[in-house]
Amino acid sequence: MYALAVSVALACILQVAHSSPDFGIQGTISGVAKINERAVLAKEHFLRVDDYIIPTQKSDISKLRDAAVILQAIGLQVNTLGPALIDALTTASDDDSGNIEATFSLISMARITFEDYINIVLQEQIQNLETLLGIHVRDQLIDDFYHIANRLTALDATLALLQGAVQNAHNAANGGPVSDALVRQFVDADLIAQLTRHLTMLAYRIPVLTYTITSSLENIQQADEYYYGLRQDSDRVLDEIDASGRDFNDKTVAYSTVVEQSMNQLITDYTEELVLATATATELNVAGLTTAISGLKAVQDTKLAATLKAYKDLYLPRVLELSKLLPIESNFSFLAGENPAAVLVGVLIANGPFSRYCFWKYASLLHNILLTSNFASECYDREYNRLQALQQALLLQIEMISFNQEIINPYSSVCLLPASASQRITQCATEIAAYFNVIATEYDAKLSAFVKLAEIELNASKERLSVCWSSKVQQILVKYKTIVPEITTCAATGPQV
Repeated sequence: MYALAVSVALACILQVAHSSPDFGIQGTISGVAKINERAVLAKEHFLRVDDYIIPTQKSDISKLRDAAVILQAIGLQVNTLGPALIDALTTASDDDSGNIEATFSLISMARITFEDYINIVLQEQIQNLETLLGIHVRDQLIDDFYHIANRLTALDATLALLQGAVQNAHNAANGGPVSDALVRQFVDADLIAQLTRHLTMLAYRIPVLTYTITSSLENIQQADEYYYGLRQDSDRVLDEIDASGRDFNDKTVAYSTVVEQSMNQLITDYTEELVLATATATELNVAGLTTAISGLKAVQDTKLAATLKAYKDLYLPRVLELSKLLPIESNFSFLAGENPAAVLVGVLIANGPFSRYCFWKYASLLHNILLTSNFASECYDREYNRLQALQQALLLQIEMISFNQEIINPYSSVCLLPASASQRITQCATEIAAYFNVIATEYDAKLSAFVKLAEIELNASKERLSVCWSSKVQQILVKYKTIVPEITTCAATGPQV
């Protein structure tokens, strides 16, 4: 029974207080309260591990997901085996049977199970982590479990001494009750203090291991959220580039719509006028005038519409081409090779001494570099005024054409002179015909220039957009070449002067 009492001291749980009063443990052996306190602390920290091992994985980054699974497995093992060890001690403290061998075999079993995990299973898990996360996490885990293993070894030796002391006290009692004197004789204060020290140091190492696992999982979750957010922002950027292009197309097509409406209105307004002018020429019966008006009527009936069609056939496909000129590359922000985003994420999840510093130093910078949506809008914004100026120029040309068309019928009617002046009709018609011929000969050049002006400006717009976008992309690619070495140097050496 006193063996049980000593096991209680060993086990370090408050139930010791209500053990058989014959043992006199609480009143006669110093350090019991400390043992209780450290054991409870150790158990609480073991149990806390599981609170931190459920990160929500949102992205498809396999190494983050795999690393989280491995760390979860380590945490679950610690969460299972750690409390099992402490529970073995507490169970021993409740065992009043006096069966020393059974009591200590239970403790040894729990300790050996935990030790086997550290020496065998954990090594395989650490190798997997090294492959996924690099050397820093591996070293931290090795260091943490190394210290725990040392504490377990020291605890094992002390338990052996305690087991021998309990056995000696039992033997000295010759089968009778174990007196306080026997307890003090064989289970001395130094032995209890030694046991307290080992349990305390073990309890102090558990939070370190807990921190390593939880901080690694937190880093993985943070890196995952950052990378996933970067992916989302990249998709948003691609959508915004596409939206900028569609907005550009809509606005510039609207410019063209006004031009088309004006040209169609011009055709509508003066079609009837040319019919009247043709009738006047027929009535005057002057061949030169008839021919001149026929040429102008052909412009009104066919050439204006043909010019408008040529313009639309040119303008609409070209602005659609311009609206899709800025490339929407799905992998633009996540290039193959030394992808800066992947490098930065790798630095964070490696959990090195400078990982968090380097991550926060470069996370926003890299985020801003990759967000190119404003580049698209900047490039397109420069073209709106230029193409609107083209619209104004074309509208002025239509207005100039209308000035010519509006005089044809009135000028032709001038030659309908009174009968008393009939001898002057031919002369009048001939003069008007000469003037109309001048107008007619300039029409082909004017209408050709109408389309040519649009072609020149659209070609210039394409060149400007290409140069604008290329310069923006080059800025990013140049920065790509410098930021990866900067991140890796930061991870290796920390802040630079």
